[in-house]
Amino acid sequence: MKSIRKASAAALLCIGCFGSSVAMAAEKAVIYQAFQSIQYLPLYVAMGEGLFAKRGLEVQKVTAGGGAQGVAAVIGGHADFSLQDPMTAVLANLKGASLTNVAMVVAGVPVWTVAPANSPINSLADFKDRTISTAIPPSTSTYLLQNLLKEKGLSSVKLNTVAIGTEISPVAAGRADAATLYQPQVEQALANGYKIVHDFAKQYNGVYAFSTIDTLKSTVEKKPQMVQSFVAGIADAEKLMQSNPEVAYKVAIAEFPQLDPTVVRAAVKRLLEQKVYPATPVISREAFQAGLDLQIAIGNVKPGQVTYESAVDNSFAEKTTKP
Repeated sequence: MKSIRKASAAALLCIGCFGSSVAMAAEKAVIYQAFQSIQYLPLYVAMGEGLFAKRGLEVQKVTAGGGAQGVAAVIGGHADFSLQDPMTAVLANLKGASLTNVAMVVAGVPVWTVAPANSPINSLADFKDRTISTAIPPSTSTYLLQNLLKEKGLSSVKLNTVAIGTEISPVAAGRADAATLYQPQVEQALANGYKIVHDFAKQYNGVYAFSTIDTLKSTVEKKPQMVQSFVAGIADAEKLMQSNPEVAYKVAIAEFPQLDPTVVRAAVKRLLEQKVYPATPVISREAFQAGLDLQIAIGNVKPGQVTYESAVDNSFAEKTTKP
């Protein structure tokens, strides 16, 4: 009888262990990012520092090669989330998709225009009759530049469009007078003797929905806890980056080992100081409207065609800001 009782106890113990392992199994979530970008550092901090895991999520990151490809992966059921310009999801919705933006990752404009240190260009007014190199559209940096030039009446400015990431090359070759860049190219240029002649980040001061997390509205309905856990992981990362920049530097250097650590550190420092990395994942109405206004200005969206309420679900992000 003692042997039988021991065997029964052992069996129950094994069953209990099995049940516990099942209960503790992490839920899987897949996110497609448009590019591997230093601007997306809150996502990398959440992954690298175990902040998703703490919430019971096992997150797989896939680089799509473009915002449209990431959104398509979500629509097609290959991904739970995507990270890119929220207007990519908005434009997809206009074509029949049903997506919503649930978390802010890039809350300002990470774009600067630089020129050689000895250049006579020192401000926007000096752009007149000059040539500026910028990324081949579609690129938010180029759309912002075009819209700014239009607003300021600088119709004499010529654009030299090149592959994203190579915008400084025409300046170095004498085919352009200045270049409009993302990070970390900005810090690389500054390290090589260039100067900033226009600061889009300062212009918008952290009030621009540049990059967000989106998901299907059906995912929000069917898997609200998974969405909440994911958004909470992003919130934890953004809070950690603000309170402990050294963690942000460490993760960024690990994510971009091919870059000079000094350049990476300078890029992250500038992005933090200029409010490009948000303090919370909440997508404000003002920030969303800033992005929408640009799409209206370039003709991708008609006035009144899109509303904040139809494109943003802040319910998950707002929960992360409560005590």
